Amino acid sequence: MPIRLIEKSTTFLFDILAINVALFTSIWLRYKSNFFPASFDPSISFSSYFTPAIILTVIWIGMFFFTGLYRDWYKESRIDEAFVVARTVILGVFFLLVITSADQIRIFAQTGDARILFTPTKLPIILTYGSCMLFFSIADRLIIHTFLVFLFVKGIAVNRVLIIGANESGKNLVKDLASYPQHGYKVSGYIDNDESLKNTDFAGFKVLGTYEDIPQIVKKEKVSGLIIGHTITSAEEAFKILEHCGDLRLIIYMVPSLMDVISGQLKTHQIFGVPLLVLLQDHMPAWEAQIKRLMDIVVSVCILTLGAPVWLLTALLIRLTSPGKAIYSQVRVGQYGKTYTMYKFRSMYIDAEKRSGPQWATKNDPRITPFGRFVRKTRLDEIPQFVNVLRGEMSLVGPRPERPVFVEKLKKEIPWYVRRIKMKPGITGWAQVKHKYDESLEDVKQKVIYDLYYFENMSILLDIKILIRTILVVFTGKGAN
Repeated sequence: MPIRLIEKSTTFLFDILAINVALFTSIWLRYKSNFFPASFDPSISFSSYFTPAIILTVIWIGMFFFTGLYRDWYKESRIDEAFVVARTVILGVFFLLVITSADQIRIFAQTGDARILFTPTKLPIILTYGSCMLFFSIADRLIIHTFLVFLFVKGIAVNRVLIIGANESGKNLVKDLASYPQHGYKVSGYIDNDESLKNTDFAGFKVLGTYEDIPQIVKKEKVSGLIIGHTITSAEEAFKILEHCGDLRLIIYMVPSLMDVISGQLKTHQIFGVPLLVLLQDHMPAWEAQIKRLMDIVVSVCILTLGAPVWLLTALLIRLTSPGKAIYSQVRVGQYGKTYTMYKFRSMYIDAEKRSGPQWATKNDPRITPFGRFVRKTRLDEIPQFVNVLRGEMSLVGPRPERPVFVEKLKKEIPWYVRRIKMKPGITGWAQVKHKYDESLEDVKQKVIYDLYYFENMSILLDIKILIRTILVVFTGKGAN
């Protein structure tokens, strides 16, 4: 079972247990034990708290979800995780205190008597509950990660990695990995672009192939990460590596140069005491990514259901104004290079590319039907893609999804195009609201610049800004052919 699934599912179950243990422990301490004689009340029943327990469990799990406590913590500091847990619990307890003190706050607002705010009504039990939550929620994660370390040391559920570079630096990295088995990394072998080293042994591991063999080796060895074991001295060398693995779902580390560390251009991780830079890292925090997904689902459901009469009318008009199906499907490249079937309202004549082959739309494109021009101008052709969003293949905001034939061409033509594939494609995006429809390779190159800007600055706030601008584009028709 993949380590990410083991950690997240176990953490989720332990969190549910910890939340409920904290609640019933605080009730026992306050009302059933002799630790607080003033509040001792044998008439209080644990069964009366079952419904509050369910409500609190849902609320706490939601807070943990949105504050990033279900990301891959196994490779990060326990202290950092404990700090995030503590911050979340303290914030949650504060809100709980405010909610339960609503009557006191209302009376204070009416009378202006500040003493009412400090009347000890529910405060003692909430503070006790908060202390229990803090203890059990941190303790359960320490237990989980202690168990994970035990598995890692035994060689179970480890992350397999490839070392790029059969050289002295690569050899030292392998030694470091072997010295720190608790971090859960296991070397599968080396990759080196020197053909003469292929299938030879080096420092206890086989050189499995060259850069172009990476996709096959990753699948065969079930590799989850690459570590470039030497300092890259030129962008060209990085491009050679990324050309073959940039669209794979991999974490790519590299040993930084002094200038990389000083400039701080790339995110640094400490692994076995060595600072490694992460190439093509995800820039959106986990909690924002979860909110982004929630926005995708809510907005898609609302648009597809509330606008259903309009969409049915659009489909009918497409059928009446030109022969063929109202909705067409096409294979596009999604996140990490995975293909999916994308749906759109048809705006072109049927079999428009039968003779010309795949090509970008042009200004006054003769393939577009008269009604299709209106559909494209108002972006109505994009509506069926909300189905793709619901299925998780697309997002509301992201780069334009391209066809496989164009992606292969663009990867060769445009440096760092692979970074674009790291993102989930979107119905709209920074490039779509800033530039017109693609008519040529130059248009695509310009859009890639906008896409990379979005990649480096991903945030919920930027997504909202793009959605607002998209609405303006729909009403003004700007940017469409």
